[in-house]
Amino acid sequence: MFADSAQSMSLATPLRISTTMLQLWATLSGLGGIAMVIMQALLWIPPGHANHAVLILTALVPAVAAVVFALAPRHAVQAGAKSHPLRSPMVWVNLALPLLLTLITMILVAADGSFDNFSGFALLLAANAGRNLRDFVQALLMSASGAQSR
Repeated sequence: MFADSAQSMSLATPLRISTTMLQLWATLSGLGGIAMVIMQALLWIPPGHANHAVLILTALVPAVAAVVFALAPRHAVQAGAKSHPLRSPMVWVNLALPLLLTLITMILVAADGSFDNFSGFALLLAANAGRNLRDFVQALLMSASGAQSR
């Protein structure tokens, strides 16, 4: 009898991920994707088709984007949830978008043989990593302020 109630209880409670961990994984996957795209451009693409200034810009965009997104006013009110269900579309989008952008960018760059033609995808990936970095820092600060208020 107790096993049945414990099993039904676990089925009713969805698995959750903390906002801090979600944003950490999204940020790391975005930064890892940027590193992979830059390494592909440096090692595989001929120097004439991979402008080093654009590669440096791509590497710097996450930090710049995090600051810009932190300073820009938000139009949507932040819910401030401490965790999210794993099956939530928001979780899937935050985790899948950096991976999808990395995959698309690397395939297009490899197929064309030129990083310069598809650098916009790399910059979009970098801007998304910057937004995730801002969200991670914000979630970290919110969890720290919540721990101090206890």
